[in-house]
Amino acid sequence: MHYQVTDQETHLAKNPHHIFNINIIITHLFISMIILEIGSTVTLLVIPFLSSLVLAYIYFHGKKVQQKGSWFVSAHWALAWQRSKTLLISYGIALVMVLLYVLIDTLFPGGFSMNDFSAEGTQTNLGEIITIRFAALVIFLAVLITFLQTGISVYDAGKGIIDPKIEKVLSRNSDSNAEIGEGDDEVHHKGKKQLNSKETDNSDA
Repeated sequence: MHYQVTDQETHLAKNPHHIFNINIIITHLFISMIILEIGSTVTLLVIPFLSSLVLAYIYFHGKKVQQKGSWFVSAHWALAWQRSKTLLISYGIALVMVLLYVLIDTLFPGGFSMNDFSAEGTQTNLGEIITIRFAALVIFLAVLITFLQTGISVYDAGKGIIDPKIEKVLSRNSDSNAEIGEGDDEVHHKGKKQLNSKETDNSDA
C-alpha cells in the first residue's frame, strides 16, 4: 500500500532496516569470520549475543518512535522488529540444539566420537560437529531470508510503501498517513484501492 508521506518520513522509515542489515553484515559475516580464524567453537556464541543487543535496540527504539513519530515510520520500525523476532527464534532453536547435545554428551560421554585412526589415538567428536553444523544452518536460513526481505523493505520505505498487514501489529488512527492505493510494484490485497501505472509514478514522485 502506498501512503501519503514526506521525504523526511521515507528517510526515517529506512533507518530500522539499515540497522538490521548492518547488524547482520557485521556480526554474521565479519565477526564470525574472525572468530572462525582465531577463536573456538564456543566463542561463536558471541555472535547471537551481540546481534541480540542490536535487535533489542530495534524493539525499544521502535516503541519510542511510536510515541512521537508518524504512523508510517513507526510501522517500518514495527516491521523491522517482526524480522528481528524471526532471527531471535533461530537463535533460540540453535541454542536448544546445543544444550541437548551437551546434555546427551554428559549422560553418555564419548558416545558420539569416532577414532581418527592416528598414531596418537585421537578422536573426532561427531556429535559436536553435527550439532554445530545444523544449528548454524538454522541461523543461516533465518539470516538469508530476513536479509533479503529487509532489502526489499528499504526500497518500499523510500517509495512510501508498506504491507497493510502491518496494521495487525500497529493499528491506524485518524492521525495516520493517508492511504493512496496499491501500485503495480507491490502485492495486491483484496478490498484495497488499486493504482494504475501512471498513478503509481505520480505517487512516487
